[in-house]
Amino acid sequence: MCAAVFDYNDNDFIMPFDNKMGMDSKGNLMRRLDDYVAMDMNSGQFHYTSPWLEDNDKDN
Repeated sequence: MCAAVFDYNDNDFIMPFDNKMGMDSKGNLMRRLDDYVAMDMNSGQFHYTSPWLEDNDKDN
């Protein structure tokens, strides 16, 4: 499992399920688009985030 990602737009944390999807504390599904960008699947808005590292990046 990935580490929590900080969402700067909502001042909230996203808990990733895997390398591409996660959920914030309000229950909104978030899809990772890039290391620093996620899309709220409920509203379609883009959110700037802290680095969303993939599982193999944690080992380095």
